[in-house]
Amino acid sequence: MTLKCINSLGRAGPSVISATFTKVVVPPRGAGKHDHLPTAGPEHGQDDGIHNISTGPPHRCGSHSDEIKVHLRRRGVWGLRPVRYWLATFCMVASSIAAAGQHEMAGSKLVGSLAVGPAEQGWSVALSADGGTAIVAGLADNKLTGAAWVFTRNGVEWTQQGGKLVGTGSVGQAGQGSSVALSADGNTAVVGGPYDNSKTGAAWIYTRSGGVWTEQGSKLVGGGAIGKAAQGASVALSADGNTAIVGGTEDNGGIGAAWVFTRSGGVWAQQGDKLLGTDAVGIASEGSSVALSADGNTAIVGGSGDSSSTGAAWVFTRSGGVWTQQGNKLVGTGSIEQAGQGSAVALSADGKTAIMGGFGDNSNTGAAWVYARDGGSWAQQGQKLVGTGGVGAARQGHSVALSADGNTAMLGGPYDDSDIGAAWIFSRSAGAWTQQGNKLIGNGAVGHAEQGYSVALSGDGNIAIAGGIADNMVTGAAWVHSRTGGVWNPIPAPALGF
Repeated sequence: MTLKCINSLGRAGPSVISATFTKVVVPPRGAGKHDHLPTAGPEHGQDDGIHNISTGPPHRCGSHSDEIKVHLRRRGVWGLRPVRYWLATFCMVASSIAAAGQHEMAGSKLVGSLAVGPAEQGWSVALSADGGTAIVAGLADNKLTGAAWVFTRNGVEWTQQGGKLVGTGSVGQAGQGSSVALSADGNTAVVGGPYDNSKTGAAWIYTRSGGVWTEQGSKLVGGGAIGKAAQGASVALSADGNTAIVGGTEDNGGIGAAWVFTRSGGVWAQQGDKLLGTDAVGIASEGSSVALSADGNTAIVGGSGDSSSTGAAWVFTRSGGVWTQQGNKLVGTGSIEQAGQGSAVALSADGKTAIMGGFGDNSNTGAAWVYARDGGSWAQQGQKLVGTGGVGAARQGHSVALSADGNTAMLGGPYDDSDIGAAWIFSRSAGAWTQQGNKLIGNGAVGHAEQGYSVALSGDGNIAIAGGIADNMVTGAAWVHSRTGGVWNPIPAPALGF
């Protein structure tokens, strides 16, 4: 059959996408790309030209009655995903995907068991400080219910810990796993679900005791939201796990905001009003990304849509339980075109180094900007970071991470080399940043995996993880790498079982 998709953004690019499908419904790679914002074609859960997450054809292929609204993490734009296609694809390939997920563990990739359908594992990832616990989420699991999987490392061997995590109390297709974070010890996890309750959004907290994970309290939904805020589009935790921040890009018509929660005696409560950066311009999509310092007293909130998708980030500090903005918004110099700065952010443990990704920079080559804080003032440190060896529009900065000391940075570029994807490592010495080695590409990928869709680093920066949502027919996976003496190598794959 033939399906058509209309590009309604009014941006450069084809206005009509047409593809013919037989058996497994997958259109030609690259259909529907446009010039400015990140696009990767509608195959493998990529952007089809109007920011639609899809495991197959472009959106708007059926009536409104069988469409699901889906928010692209770190894009701040809403699209539509047809249920009809998802169900058809699931019926045709679910059995093969499930089987593949049980044995395609070659190289260093992590694939959680008991996924239902094309889960897009690797949509978000996080590591504990020691690099011994990893969480890998797939927001498309079980028809966009979403889920997260935890893995633990013993030496170089990884093992899945328990079953997948799915929060209770969700309303509709929540997209749990759009974002994840871990405390330093790996015993507290937060999982965002921005589509919960018709895009109101929420976040779920889990704690681990004796190797067993349990949900802690009810889902978190911040007060003071205006409209359907999509809370859970981004999440972060302090080192002790007692402070959480949750971004909601769609608050107040897409201006966006972030909410802070604190835990006392196992009970979570919102701390103050939602955080909203000043001097935003237009539909800023604040909350596209969030990060916290180790003590939870410094927060950074990215807004990739600010000033016509130039993008920006805002820093907030906490004193006596009260949050205030610190300085003006951060906008990196040297950007080219609509960079989408703030699509991803990270902070060092002391909160004095920040990194901000902008995957749309320079016709979707992408880049990242580093800032250092002196006293209460922030200044850009050096030129923007762009990894060498990229092939095509890699979208570097789609995801970013920092080590605890802020001296190691990681940039993900999921669309490098026709969507194979990759990640780049940079190290800092005396305030100067240099790329460390070649780009990282994990072993054992099946198809164009989009490695680097999400990234994370251990506290010492010696363990790195990169998610790839499109691996093996959008089953998705994550790859772990380790650094010894400045050289990066893949870590062996885990054993399934729990």
